[in-house]
Amino acid sequence: MERFLEEVLNLVAGYCTTAIGERTVLSLRPDHRRAKVDFGDIAAALSEWRRGMSLSLPMFPNMEDVFSYLERYGTLNGEKVYTVALFVEKVLSARERIHSNRLARHLNVPNHLIRLSREIKANLTPSGKVRMDKHSTLSELVRRRNQLRERLLALYSEVIKKHAEKLRERQPVIKGGRLSLAVISNFKIDGIVHGYSATTETVFVEPYEVAPLQNDLVRVEEQIKEYEERVVKNLSHRVLRNMDIIRRLYESIGRLDSVFARAKYSIEYGCTIPKFGKALRLKGAFEPVLYRLKGEKTVPIDLNPQRFALLITGPNAGGKTVTLRTVAFAVLMSSLGIPVPAQEVEVPEGSRVFPLGFESETDVEEGLSGFTGELKRLKVIVESARGGDVVLFDEVFASTDPDEASALAYSTAKFLSDRGIYVLMSTHFSTLKALALESDFFDVATMENYRLVFGRVGHSEGLKAARAFLPPEIVSHAQEVLKRIPSYISRLRQEYEEKLKKLEREREEVRKTLHAVRRAISRGGNRAEVEGIFERVKGMGDGEISPGKEYFVKSLGLTAKVVDVRGKKAIVKVRNFTVEVPLEDIIP
Repeated sequence: MERFLEEVLNLVAGYCTTAIGERTVLSLRPDHRRAKVDFGDIAAALSEWRRGMSLSLPMFPNMEDVFSYLERYGTLNGEKVYTVALFVEKVLSARERIHSNRLARHLNVPNHLIRLSREIKANLTPSGKVRMDKHSTLSELVRRRNQLRERLLALYSEVIKKHAEKLRERQPVIKGGRLSLAVISNFKIDGIVHGYSATTETVFVEPYEVAPLQNDLVRVEEQIKEYEERVVKNLSHRVLRNMDIIRRLYESIGRLDSVFARAKYSIEYGCTIPKFGKALRLKGAFEPVLYRLKGEKTVPIDLNPQRFALLITGPNAGGKTVTLRTVAFAVLMSSLGIPVPAQEVEVPEGSRVFPLGFESETDVEEGLSGFTGELKRLKVIVESARGGDVVLFDEVFASTDPDEASALAYSTAKFLSDRGIYVLMSTHFSTLKALALESDFFDVATMENYRLVFGRVGHSEGLKAARAFLPPEIVSHAQEVLKRIPSYISRLRQEYEEKLKKLEREREEVRKTLHAVRRAISRGGNRAEVEGIFERVKGMGDGEISPGKEYFVKSLGLTAKVVDVRGKKAIVKVRNFTVEVPLEDIIP
């Protein structure tokens, strides 16, 4: 099922506006209870869309970056704090254009978080710096800092003029966080040495006459930094106290975006919201991946089986696998809360889908053959499936003996369908077709022009399909060989016709015998003559249906050994399986 899951989720995720919405879609898993809630939201979104609302959300700030920063540093800087405020503002803006209360509930923002967001925007710039127009103390500190910078630069200008011949550069440079002069090492300027060049030919000196003024500047800058950090830290702590709410709000954006994406998908693909009932029913259903490629050229599928088991036959490339995939997607998408591309869909309440035969891998890495790998997966299905589930077999057991494969598939279908599990099989096996036709639990259907036609069994037409790929002489020779190799069904038909002829002969013999008895009695025949005739009739019926003997069984269309006779029923064994048939179906 993982293959189907990946295909449909990737398809729908492409309609998302946000990264969290895409991630939400890709994380969907079958859950009927949640799916029902989602379908209600999708219906509301479609109603909003019909009223003119866009199903695309606005671009939100990068909250992933905020969460990552918090996880790494345990706090938020001013820029990240402002991002949170902008996110809340965008959520409120998105909520305002939604009329549906059902949808708007996803974007409920607590009032205290709204107030905090506004306070953040009032106190910080988009880059995370503290706004001076809201903080007079900070404004005064900044004014004083600017004055000190001007005085310091003016003083440095005088010092540079005084010592111009001793300097490598005629402007101050930053060294060790302090404004200094680049002095040629052969000269000396009284001051504080903050370092040397790599060649030691330049000494970086802070003259004594500028040191007091620069100390004042450093103190004011530290006061500014402390003040800004205090403001940002306070806002950051308040944001952190609300981080759980913010995360849930972010996840709600993803959930709403996933609802909008599914609604947009529904519009483009002409989908319907499925009904959850007791039966499996599709009308005008499309296989979504194929529909994406072919659009309206895709042939829709109608499916309304009256029995739990359905055998799908027909030519190669005739649509059998597409039909099974259509059913698989319909059941799976219903459980995911994704509208199904169809006119009408009904799936059993809580139904799950179990596909077999669609995977390309053969468990080679585990040392298993293709057939053994199928049996391994079938074991899981048999042990896991419950009433209402849907099991899909796409030409399974093709790597083993066709007769044994047919018997196994037939018995598996009976085992599952007896438990109220829907079983849909595609096959080319003639034996399985014959078994299904005579079964009382199988529906049969064939593909004609890519449509499912019930009540008929189709031919594979493998040689006809081969003409498009192989040289004509290969196909022609294969047709000649086929004529010399009677198929199993041909042999069964021949046996059946011979048994019917034998039965007609025996019936004629019985008719003649009874006529002879009546004639003997009417003319007053002697006792010995009449008893002789009855002995002939008795002899014909002796051992007519005896356990341990083989007889032709009409309902199976083949010869089987009688294991036991129980009233009007007989238990017969056909190769490796047993089945109960009416006595009247047995031809001695």
